[in-house]
This record gives sequence, structure tokens and C-alpha cells, in this order.
Amino acid sequence: MNGKWKKATVTEIGLVVYVMPNMGTAVHIDRPYHGFIINTNGAVRDYYFSDGSVMHAGENELFYLPKGSSYRAVDIIPGGCYAINFSTLEEIQEPPFSIGLRNSEQILKSFKEAEKAWKSGAEYKHSAACRAIYDIIIGLEKEMEKRYSPEEKNGIISPAINVIQENFTDHTLTVAALAQLCGISEAYFRRLFVNKFGVSPKEYILMLRIDYAKQILTSGQFSVSDTAELCGFKEPCHFSREFSKRVGVSPREYKG
Repeated sequence: MNGKWKKATVTEIGLVVYVMPNMGTAVHIDRPYHGFIINTNGAVRDYYFSDGSVMHAGENELFYLPKGSSYRAVDIIPGGCYAINFSTLEEIQEPPFSIGLRNSEQILKSFKEAEKAWKSGAEYKHSAACRAIYDIIIGLEKEMEKRYSPEEKNGIISPAINVIQENFTDHTLTVAALAQLCGISEAYFRRLFVNKFGVSPKEYILMLRIDYAKQILTSGQFSVSDTAELCGFKEPCHFSREFSKRVGVSPREYKG
């Protein structure tokens, strides 16, 4: 589940429905909406997508079907499901996913309330459906956080740590790109990083750059402006400001 869901703005509700067992269309071509679905009544289904991937969705599992996807649904154990189809203002490119919920009651309740309002034609039906979608997104994020022990959480951000160690002088390095590399939201990445290192990713990168700058300045082979560039600072004045704040003297004074 990528970080764009956190900032998703629901613009249109296509349908909120409870699909009874042995009902519904099995083959879908170029799906017009994003879809959140939860299986009920023991339902188990496999989804065969046009790109060759297969997603398994069991009882009480919440799953996502991407807008624009084409697939065939095959009932392994027939059962019902609740579904909300919707569009977002932002372009969200997320592969299909399925997640077994440790506590499905709250999310299932959101589906049921949205379906009830939609079926009744209530004036607030769109709002009820939007609320359910946001409840689902929050529930998914909480579920993902519960799934990892501290050691596993550290493992999640290890690809980013490796990249930082090897590329901390690259001024194009961004926290957003590091989070994407780890497959988690930017906010969650920052939280895991602070838990591990005690500082933000940005501060950690700055610390590495300043330590490297000390080595370069001590060598006496480079000017302050050259040192700034070698350490990943686009502007010498920014480098001098950050160096002075952390070391207590200016780069020129440190160089001697």
C-alpha cells in the first residue's frame, strides 16, 4: 500500500453494494473505478489478471482492485462480499493486494453502513461512502504497522539505509524517494527511521555530509565551496550555515 492513499481525495462513488453468493460478473475489462472489497460468508476467490498475476482473497480479507485493471474472478468457496467503487483526484498506481485483517469487525461495519446508506438513497450516501473509504485506508495503515516487530521494522527501511550510506552526497536524494524504495508511506518511513536512529532522515544525511566535510577540509586540498559541492550542498552558504550550527565554527575556521 503506497503513501499516496494517505492524501487521496475521493471525487466520485461508482457503487456501494453487497454482492450475494453466486452473483456478479466474473470477467472485468478495464475496470472503471478503484475498488475496496471484503469477503464475507466464508468466501474465497482467486483473481487472474491480464498481466499474468494472481491474487488470492479469503474470508474476511480486505482486498483492492485497481482502476483500469482487467481480470477474471474464480470462486473457490462461494460467498458474499461488500464492495465500494470510487475515483480519486490523485492518480494512484497500486497493484492489487489482499490483506487478512486481525480485527475485521470495524472495517466490515464501515462497509455495511455505507452500503445501507447507498441502497436507501439517503442524501448523505456519498458522504457515508467516502467516510468508509477513509476508514478503510486508516485501518489498512494500522494493520500494516501491527504486522512488524521492531527488528522487522528496521528491516523494512534497510534498503534506504544502504542507499543513504552510498549516496548521501547526492543532492537529489529525497525522503520521498527513500520511502518509495521501501514500499511504505513517507510518514511511516520517517517514524521508523527516527525510532532506529533518533533523528530524522534529513538530519541523518546532514550529519553524514558534515562528517565527510570535516575529512575534506582537514586534507587542505579543497576550498570551502568545493567541499560544499563534494558533500552534496547546492549552495556554499547553506553548507557554511549547517556546518557552523553543528560544529561550532565555520568551515573556513575549521580548515585553518
